[in-house]
Amino acid sequence: MPPRVLLNVGLIAATAVGLLGVGLIAASREGVVARITQLVNESPDTTLSAPTDEPAAPEQRAGAGLAAPRNPNSIAVGDAWLLGWALLDTETGVVAGSRNSATMTNTVESMIKPWIAADHLRRLAEGGREPSTQTLKELNVMIVDSNDPMAEKYYQIGGSDAVIERLISLCGLTQVRIKTTLWSWTEMTPQDAVAYGQCLADGRAASPRWTSWVLEAMKEVRGGVTDQLSGEVQGGHWGIVDGLPPSLAQDTSIKNGWTLYKDGWHINCLAVHPDWTLAVMLRTGSGLQAGANACKSVAAALVVNP
Repeated sequence: MPPRVLLNVGLIAATAVGLLGVGLIAASREGVVARITQLVNESPDTTLSAPTDEPAAPEQRAGAGLAAPRNPNSIAVGDAWLLGWALLDTETGVVAGSRNSATMTNTVESMIKPWIAADHLRRLAEGGREPSTQTLKELNVMIVDSNDPMAEKYYQIGGSDAVIERLISLCGLTQVRIKTTLWSWTEMTPQDAVAYGQCLADGRAASPRWTSWVLEAMKEVRGGVTDQLSGEVQGGHWGIVDGLPPSLAQDTSIKNGWTLYKDGWHINCLAVHPDWTLAVMLRTGSGLQAGANACKSVAAALVVNP
């Protein structure tokens, strides 16, 4: 079993508005604190099964800058007690990863925010409409500052669970579990996560009209591991991008997701590059920095053309 960690309920109270996407924006402060305390103590169900064999990694292009080693499970996981990763080569469509990359699931947390933004922009484009300046500002801070209230607002505008249902159908995801009304508790595998990342990159998610806008916003994500100021301003520029050489990092869009539950930190790192998409999903009881380090180490181990 994973290590149990104590939650700082005072910190949760201070950052409660919008946390975990639970639809509490209009609630009283006392109601928000009580509900979030209940939620973080519940800890979402998670699939932990994985096959026992260790297949060799499929062939990948070294020219893409990242490639899996022949034994993908040789990559060290540091302080993570549960970790899976997947790497998709954009040109060939080949997916490599840890042996549990098609079976292990994690709650997505804020990693799903680019989809919430992209889904809203695509639906506007499909209706021949343009977003207002205010809408673009709100969608931008949703991604750049990982703003929870904005994610909740546009999740509700999009129809709540229908937002995740469209993610599954449009991006062709196969192992996603919806937690009704809770966007952050959506569960997916690393292989589904790279399929989601590719969906952001190829125009399906946001439409050709808004794809570059979403990817650029993901490049502007800011703040470090310690910059968790509130549910509205959360630092998310860490993880995979720190394991990449500058030549790759400059063209890479990222979005991380993280929340502390009673069974430890649920942490996800997503990176989208023109040549590849990489997802690292993990659990750790050693803190957010340990999770950031694990994402960094996986990325660094995959670099073949620094």
